[in-house]
Amino acid sequence: AILTAAIRLVSLVHNEKRSVLVHCSDGWDRTAQLTSLAMLMLDAHYRTLNGYMILIEKEWISFGHKFFLRIGHGDKSDSERSPVFLQFLDCTFQLLQQFPSAFEFNEKLLITIADNLYSCQYGT
Repeated sequence: AILTAAIRLVSLVHNEKRSVLVHCSDGWDRTAQLTSLAMLMLDAHYRTLNGYMILIEKEWISFGHKFFLRIGHGDKSDSERSPVFLQFLDCTFQLLQQFPSAFEFNEKLLITIADNLYSCQYGT
């Protein structure tokens, strides 16, 4: 469903030359998933190593994604836990498997990001 929605956004922007407004209930979760995936599909720059890091910074970190709570670090209840960013990484992996030559990086980058997400070594 996530990739289907992102493909719909890409179709609206690229094929139909339309502007789109994407906003989920809080703007932190599904919004970042969809916009990031659409940009990944639309712009080859985001399929480079530097571009992918910029995409995560721009769409996830700068807009205040709650990595700490969504991953389940801390003493808060599980009601805040949600694998939204991991789903984004998985969708990236799916695209990478289908179009490997379109990406400058491979699944090792995605695994490294996921490992560091859970390591608590870095903060956001």
